[in-house]
Amino acid sequence: MPKWTIIPPTMEDLDQYYCHPMIVKLFRIMKTIYGLLDPQNEPSGIHEGKHTASFGYEDSEETRESSVLSSLFIHFGLSSQTSPRFAIISPSMQIEDLTQGSRIPVPPELVPTVKDICDFAVVRSQFTPDPNDPAYDIYESGYEIDEPESYPAGQVWERVQMQKFHELLLKADLIESTDPRHSHRCDLCRSDLLQCKVCLKVMCPTRNCSAFPLSCMRWRPCAAGHRCWYSDICVDCVVGGTTCLCEETWTCDLCTEKGGFFLRCLRCDRPFCDGCSYLVGCRGCRASNLCHDCAEEAPENVAKEDYVELVGPCTKCKTPVCKPCATAAAAGTYVHIAVVSFSTGCDCIKSYK
Repeated sequence: MPKWTIIPPTMEDLDQYYCHPMIVKLFRIMKTIYGLLDPQNEPSGIHEGKHTASFGYEDSEETRESSVLSSLFIHFGLSSQTSPRFAIISPSMQIEDLTQGSRIPVPPELVPTVKDICDFAVVRSQFTPDPNDPAYDIYESGYEIDEPESYPAGQVWERVQMQKFHELLLKADLIESTDPRHSHRCDLCRSDLLQCKVCLKVMCPTRNCSAFPLSCMRWRPCAAGHRCWYSDICVDCVVGGTTCLCEETWTCDLCTEKGGFFLRCLRCDRPFCDGCSYLVGCRGCRASNLCHDCAEEAPENVAKEDYVELVGPCTKCKTPVCKPCATAAAAGTYVHIAVVSFSTGCDCIKSYK
């Protein structure tokens, strides 16, 4: 019985170039189910570690689509429990509470997501490894793999998404045929296709290409950039994390936990990016005061000992600098960034005079 636990992801999964392509879809289903039937245990993020999500199908002599779909199971539960709490019954599109023995229909907005998982299970059951791929050891009785499940899963779903892109151009009569040797390129302009790191959907990046409007996706990269595992993801795959007040900056849940990307009001704790005009803080150590709203609402006798004294802007980048950071910069010493180890704060803070 092929079965895979996708949530929580393992460290081996996170070390891959991409994660399991079904991880966001499973999380959205799980979050909705718990929100409806067990709100006290509703998950807050993919990486929180309190919930599990798994799926698989029964073995059969022939991995036909009908046999895979009829035996497909999708389970959700708490990590502290040995048995799953909820299950998706895919043929009838129902959610079963395995503890209460009751069923409800899958919400209409989740039906396409469940169908994507069903489609993935079918193509995954038909997967055969490339004998030239060094990640696999091929034997007469089968194969062994040195990579986690996200590796073959990514290969399988990437092929599906590439095929969908080329079929899109065929249906639009933009091309008459496609060359499988160049599946990672646009058939029209030959540019390398842009790919979401999670769902693996692709688009043509060339704006003056006829394929661009047909395949265009909106992107939402994590503010941590190349330092983040979710550096290149589409809007559809954004779940959890933190968005600043002006909605221009987003960090995934992992980078949100690390901190260092937002200024936070001392009173309301709302996140503000450097472009937000509601809060001013030190670019070096990320220390901040009250946002404009809280400054107007706060009593006059609010204690000031925790407030940050901003002595002026950095002479190079013109961003605010607090007194301790300015003193350290003037002394020629490195500024201590306590919030996150890989953050450098203001790169030019040492030029402050």
